[in-house]
Amino acid sequence: MTRKKRKTNSKNAIRSALSRLLLEQSLESLTISQLTKEAGINRGTFYLHYVDKQDMFNQLKSELLGELGELFATSTVNRANFLASLQYIQDNYDFIYALMQMDYQEFQFLMKNFTLQLLDDTPHAKDHLVNKFQVPYKYAVEIFAATIEAVITKWLSTGAKEEPIEIATVVLSVTDFTTWNQPITE
Repeated sequence: MTRKKRKTNSKNAIRSALSRLLLEQSLESLTISQLTKEAGINRGTFYLHYVDKQDMFNQLKSELLGELGELFATSTVNRANFLASLQYIQDNYDFIYALMQMDYQEFQFLMKNFTLQLLDDTPHAKDHLVNKFQVPYKYAVEIFAATIEAVITKWLSTGAKEEPIEIATVVLSVTDFTTWNQPITE
């Protein structure tokens, strides 16, 4: 096995172990020994990747957001991109759910930033938001972000059992987001 493959495998094991353990206890009470035992790795392997558990958590959270962001960075936002992001969320359910349970305010903040990134990457989004909600942009963006966050949170809190296509349909029918790449025509 190559060094890169071993590194990826051990990081995946750590992430899976962390996801399971965070459902039982807080990050603060979690020890490196518990984590490495659950992951089936030794402490030295852990410290090859991370300085401490807070560094690990921050890196894993950043990787998660980066991977989600990459789904939209390749092209304009459309139904396929949005569906891919929901599939990613479902595939990483354990970690995302643990994050949500651990600090809901942080989860809300992450979801809002993700939504704002979608808007920043979408041509004409500001015009569409104002047109759709008929309120000033600063309020329209809050309504939009809260809608997406509420639907995804409900989906996660009920086990993410519905297929991503069902959730995409709900969000896109409420927001009409996939048409926002074009200018508004009167």
